[in-house]
Amino acid sequence: MNQVREYLCKVSEGKENETPIYRHPQSKDGFPQSKCTFQQEFIEKLQRFPDKKSLGYYNEESQQYDQITYKEIFDTATQIGSELYSRNSIVEVKDEQGLVIKPVGIYMSNRREWSILDIACILYGFTSCPFYDTLGYNSMKYSLEQTQVSICFVQSSTIKVLVDVNQAHLKTIVIVGEGFQEEDLDKLRAQGKEIVTWNQVVEKGKTAIIPYPNLQPDVSMTLVFTSGTTGQSKATLQTQYNFQQMLHVFDYPPNQKLNENDVYLSYLPLPHLFERVLHLGSLLASAEINYYSGNAQNLARDIQRCKPTYFGGVPRVFNRFYEAIQNVVNSLPEDAKDKFEQAFEMKLKYFQQTGIPVHEQLDAAFVKTRAIFGGRQRVILTGAAPISTKVINFLKMTLCCQIIEIYGQTETMGGSFRTDIFDPSCGHVGGPTISQEFKLVSIPEIGYVTDKNVDGLIRGEICIRGPSISKGYFRDPEQTKELIDNEGWVHTGDIGQIVDGTLRLIDRKKNLFKLSQGEYVAPEKVENRYLRLKGILEIVVFGDSLQNYCVGVVVVDPTVLKQFADQLKIEGDYPTLCANKEIKNYVLSQLNEQGSKEQLNGYEQVKNIYLESKPFQQVGILTDNLKMQRHMAKKHYQQIIQQLYDEIIN
Repeated sequence: MNQVREYLCKVSEGKENETPIYRHPQSKDGFPQSKCTFQQEFIEKLQRFPDKKSLGYYNEESQQYDQITYKEIFDTATQIGSELYSRNSIVEVKDEQGLVIKPVGIYMSNRREWSILDIACILYGFTSCPFYDTLGYNSMKYSLEQTQVSICFVQSSTIKVLVDVNQAHLKTIVIVGEGFQEEDLDKLRAQGKEIVTWNQVVEKGKTAIIPYPNLQPDVSMTLVFTSGTTGQSKATLQTQYNFQQMLHVFDYPPNQKLNENDVYLSYLPLPHLFERVLHLGSLLASAEINYYSGNAQNLARDIQRCKPTYFGGVPRVFNRFYEAIQNVVNSLPEDAKDKFEQAFEMKLKYFQQTGIPVHEQLDAAFVKTRAIFGGRQRVILTGAAPISTKVINFLKMTLCCQIIEIYGQTETMGGSFRTDIFDPSCGHVGGPTISQEFKLVSIPEIGYVTDKNVDGLIRGEICIRGPSISKGYFRDPEQTKELIDNEGWVHTGDIGQIVDGTLRLIDRKKNLFKLSQGEYVAPEKVENRYLRLKGILEIVVFGDSLQNYCVGVVVVDPTVLKQFADQLKIEGDYPTLCANKEIKNYVLSQLNEQGSKEQLNGYEQVKNIYLESKPFQQVGILTDNLKMQRHMAKKHYQQIIQQLYDEIIN
């Protein structure tokens, strides 16, 4: 059996109502020290393999990726940076906390120019301000006001929003790619905006290359907007030093480290830290990066084309692959299905004993499932939300690859905790990464205490500190004070439990709601239990302090809902079946049966549900990185929630 590393290394005794402080064992005597600045690291490493190709788009005609060399990447970034540096219009913006930025806006989807511009900002000390390409008028207006960008790089699908917002601080718009309407450009010119093309910026930069400035390690690198799950997004300031320290996450263990032979598929939004860390880590490793087609519905096809060795995803993505593979397995003839399941059980047992997700003989049963990810995958990472043990174990066996669980927040640079590559256990997030430390702090008012003598458990709010931690929220001193205390600890709002030397996430402080009988309910916990029921694609659970039970909104797989309807001898299309009361009650009974199996308390079980016929993303209650916006969900379903409670009373 492979040796799973020790996760928690105690570096201090705990104070009252707190656990000791824990670190990664490699950081016991101090956090990693960098030999040079992040800027210098990019200058050195991007020139190691000048002829290596990356940043590819798939060419339908040649059926290959059209890529450029690392020399072209580095030279173009230098040219873009030189032209930006020569402009006097990009001025420093300082907030009341003393945080200083030199903002450059990026309002594009994942593409080559996005990556090159990001590098240019790192080389010349600008603060990149990436905006999700899906942002609408209100969100973009707020984001532009917060960042006060004077120059913004846009694509044809996003420029209309800038026309409508007409932000006074925004003086120059750089258009990238094709498809722009002259009418939109004329409107912007009429507003007094300067319009230049990407190629014009590159050509001007070529004529006057400016030497790289001597940057301080803690120069402001980027403003990353939080996902907005609990309210208005906040602009989190990360420095180049923060990023450099976080990227040490790839150093341990060495066999997980990104290298020049790796292939990475970029599809998660680049404004999200999870994707950004993986992207920059791939660039520094001189890996091959290819971009997805731009349509998330075609992700399976994009994976087949790219055949990534390194892959990052979120549970919603992995759940879709799990369902797809399960459907294929269930459609097999009985003898073939029996052989598959027998091989699966044998391999899972082997994996739980050894921590190795491949088996020379048994993997013959998983040739086709492994090929779903291209067949070259060696490391898969999952983060941004909890993933079910059932799903992750199934995918480890069928994809023949270890899947590492990551936990963190925008404010803590995304990768604060991770599991070991040889750990066969699930349901936890391992221990702290090499540039952070943590402790748990008691929250007695909701029953979470760190004193094991009280209830035999060690539980509390997760607090994180270290050199990769954010400087705070730009232009929001009150929220910064609430986030980071005077000792530098970030109070995450997440509830953790230390179990067998690992950290387990059990709750979210801000998501808890209290029922009329005084019991607290953690909706994410309840939802994750229900999501293990076959056919339940999405669910959101609501509670009310005036009621003593929960209700929910559920999205059921159309195929499974049709099977339920056939059993009940009910006909109709998908929306009609969702509106049928008999079918709704049947789904409710299935959920409650699942909840009983999962040992949910009676007050945690939903007593009434609404069957939603649209995916939550289409409804508009998910963030750009597919997290539930509970405040938006509650607002959207306000009348339905009241109706569900009224139905129970009546």
